[in-house]
Amino acid sequence: MSLYRDFAIVLRTYKLGEADRIVVLMTRAHGKVRAVGKGVRKTGSKFGSRLEPGSYIQVQLHEGRGDLDIVTQTETVEPYRRTREDLSRLSRSSSSASSRRAPRRRGCSRTSRAACGASTRCATWRGRPP
Repeated sequence: MSLYRDFAIVLRTYKLGEADRIVVLMTRAHGKVRAVGKGVRKTGSKFGSRLEPGSYIQVQLHEGRGDLDIVTQTETVEPYRRTREDLSRLSRSSSSASSRRAPRRRGCSRTSRAACGASTRCATWRGRPP
């Protein structure tokens, strides 16, 4: 088990227990990764708001035993605030990220770049999103 850092877009989140959250990330070097953010839903969380869908972050993960990794550190690269605040923009950017077709645990920089480009287009679009 080891630590690794990567750039990622948060595609989706799920509640886990009272204070934790499962996040689905599209990373550059590791493909689609599912991870647990421990204590993210608490009010004093240090990286709760960074793990919202649509955010572009640099994340440090600890490899878990099974399918889930553990989020140990995050830094916001681009918040894509307009995308996160508008439901139609968020749905368009996440659907164009093609999360179902993305390989798990395999580097896929092409898919990651496409997801980042879709989020950028939806965030900068004036008026209604494309």
